[in-house]
Amino acid sequence: MSPLPTSVNTLCLYGKFLSRSFKSVASIQNYISGVKTLHLLLGVEFPTEDWFSIKLLFRGLSRQNHHIPRRALPITPQILFQMYEFLDMSNPSDVTIWCCFLFAFFLMVRKSNLVPTSAKNFDPHKQLCRNNVIVFSDYLLVRMEWSKTIQFGNRKLELPLVKIKESPLCPYNAYNRMCTLIPADGDKPAFLIPQSKGYKTLCYSFFQKRLRDILEMCGLNSSKFSSHSFRRGGATWAFHSKVPSELIQFHGDWRSDAYKVYLEFDLQDKLSISRAMADEILN
Repeated sequence: MSPLPTSVNTLCLYGKFLSRSFKSVASIQNYISGVKTLHLLLGVEFPTEDWFSIKLLFRGLSRQNHHIPRRALPITPQILFQMYEFLDMSNPSDVTIWCCFLFAFFLMVRKSNLVPTSAKNFDPHKQLCRNNVIVFSDYLLVRMEWSKTIQFGNRKLELPLVKIKESPLCPYNAYNRMCTLIPADGDKPAFLIPQSKGYKTLCYSFFQKRLRDILEMCGLNSSKFSSHSFRRGGATWAFHSKVPSELIQFHGDWRSDAYKVYLEFDLQDKLSISRAMADEILN
């Protein structure tokens, strides 16, 4: 077979070969898209005259390899209350991780906006700095200049976090407590962890480890959760709180209706639909 330029027949065989390892057809589509990109980069003609055959391949693989995407379970306010019981609010490290958890939940923000993969990879234009959080009398204003959907600085995202009086789930109090215990200049990372000499940036590996450790203390299976659980949980809680879908989409910085796949509907939600239909018949 000639790899470049390829043929539709070769692409179909390649897709079938990939199906041995990938159950998700979306992954196979990404690989074949990569082959197309390679052709375009090298200036080689890519076969598009019989793309219908490729589409039939994807449909056939979807029928052959049934696949339900594995999504992290949502973190709910009830779980957050449980987690809080295993944290020491006099410990600066615990205060920081708790504040980061609350920001992740209430902002529905991606982890890439909160913490870097490592201290050396911290980017003040991507991850939050102290000066990105403005403290007002009864709310915080969080400003983000970059996200997965804001790649070119074409807009800014400004989201408020209000006080929740006398609640351990109050992000306003959590942030102020963190800043009191761990003061830092405005251009420093928003979330810092104390160490023997000064402070270090809260990184994703530590964030993920503490999350899993605390979930296990709560008696939950931590393998079913991830940092994305906060984003999914926040969106679901907003939906249950009767927040309009357009505002959820804006708040979570979703470009499309993709956020709807993150919403978790329990039996009570489903029963409410059936009851509403039944009540309308009686009327």
